[in-house]
Amino acid sequence: MLQTERLLLRPWCADDVALLASLSAIPRVTRYISDGRTWSALKTIAVSDAAAEHWHRHGFGWRVITQLTSGTDIGLLAVNLMGDGTPGVAPDEHEIGWWLAPEHWGHGYSTEAARAAATDAFATLGAPALTARIHPDNRASLAVAARLGMEFAFNTVAPPGVPVSVYRADRAPCVAAARDAERAQPPSE
Repeated sequence: MLQTERLLLRPWCADDVALLASLSAIPRVTRYISDGRTWSALKTIAVSDAAAEHWHRHGFGWRVITQLTSGTDIGLLAVNLMGDGTPGVAPDEHEIGWWLAPEHWGHGYSTEAARAAATDAFATLGAPALTARIHPDNRASLAVAARLGMEFAFNTVAPPGVPVSVYRADRAPCVAAARDAERAQPPSE
């Protein structure tokens, strides 16, 4: 488990399929994911099972983002191996990504969760770098990537033929971005 000031990030398990089903049924959430369509129940189950299997096989993967004050599951944060299919990206690269329910957008939760997961990926997993595939029109996710210290690498096409911009961060810039963000925060009482 990872914990931030406002969030708990717990490992994904098969029981979290309901969270993925609720998120993947919202057009505003899936607009920039894959082909932009909402997901069928069958696809949701298959993706959730694959995420749980990745965690079991590798000891890391997707995490549920829970708001500490309310105890509400508000989204997911993924750090996983990229896998095959995206030209120019090695299957063993560590990928980072995030989904939040729209009612929780604009509060910095994605950045807060991604910083914690990135720090953990570098410290615990020894990831040499993190890669994000982001639809070029997804300004909110592009802003999160920038706040993580990620830099544009190149544009490509990911399955099933959708454009993505690939962003990468080595350990040093990502850790420095997290440290700078912490320094900018007012001290807690």
